[in-house]
Amino acid sequence: MSLFLVHAVLMGAGFLLTASALIVAMTQRRKRWWLRAHRACGLAGASAMLLGSAAAVAAVAALPKPHHFASPHTWVGALTIALVAAAAALGLLQLRVPAKAARFRTVHRLAGRLANLSAPLAILMGLVAAELI
Repeated sequence: MSLFLVHAVLMGAGFLLTASALIVAMTQRRKRWWLRAHRACGLAGASAMLLGSAAAVAAVAALPKPHHFASPHTWVGALTIALVAAAAALGLLQLRVPAKAARFRTVHRLAGRLANLSAPLAILMGLVAAELI
């Protein structure tokens, strides 16, 4: 399997998992299990996206003339990865640093929402770049 296909599968799975984390947080907060499900989906999604981005970097590096950040897809993808990583880190920090939990929670929510907006855009741009649509 090519690294570009590995990239696509991992990023798609990561997006579905992070979107699931968002949906759980927005709709299931009255259930006792919501935080465990939200955290599991969010961390699994962030991990999949980080591995997917590593596969993309490796695939581009293996090209005869590697050119990272040569298309808008790569820039939006890098922004998405940064937002997902920030959301995951801040989500964990808010549970471990109670004195700053409110500030971390605000930025965590913003980063998560922006990541869930930029991810489908990056996916669409990737499909266009791969000439699949």
